[in-house]
Amino acid sequence: MTPERTRWVAAALALTALASYALLRYFAPDRLAPIKPQAARQDNEIRGVEMRVYDKTGAPNLVLISPRIVSPRRGDEYLIETPLFDVLSEGGARWKGEARVGRLDIGADRLWLEDDVRIVGRRETRPTTTITGERIEFRMTERLVVSDEAVTLAQAQGQISGVGLRADLKNDRVVLQNDVEGVYVTQKRKS
Repeated sequence: MTPERTRWVAAALALTALASYALLRYFAPDRLAPIKPQAARQDNEIRGVEMRVYDKTGAPNLVLISPRIVSPRRGDEYLIETPLFDVLSEGGARWKGEARVGRLDIGADRLWLEDDVRIVGRRETRPTTTITGERIEFRMTERLVVSDEAVTLAQAQGQISGVGLRADLKNDRVVLQNDVEGVYVTQKRKS
């Protein structure tokens, strides 16, 4: 090949490369913005939970069951889906509680129950007692249930409603504090 022809081939190759580069740049998608790293998820999720809490002597204080618990990475508060708990009193009564939502603060040793709260106490020698309300706090160490809101206390003989509750599950003692009203049905005596 002659030197003149070599220059023409080199020029044609250079023009072809330049045209190819121009076409690639023209049809290339727009530059994407750099990907920003997303903040790390700040919570942990635990499924199928059965948690047991013991008092200082090693006796069981509380059994808590939930299908799902969510907690922040740092902190002592846990959000609990449909919590169920079971507490045994010193007199042998068994108190079982449930709600749609719960919030457990390990640092404060408290469980807040919200939305359709129901606590049922059973003992062989006494009728079943049912406490219902919308927001109730359970202090685990003391086995104490408290509320400043409207609650209802029901047994087979009737029911009592009031505002404010203090239920000592350890000693099977329930007190309604204000605006107490009740209905009591007497049982017929056998003649």
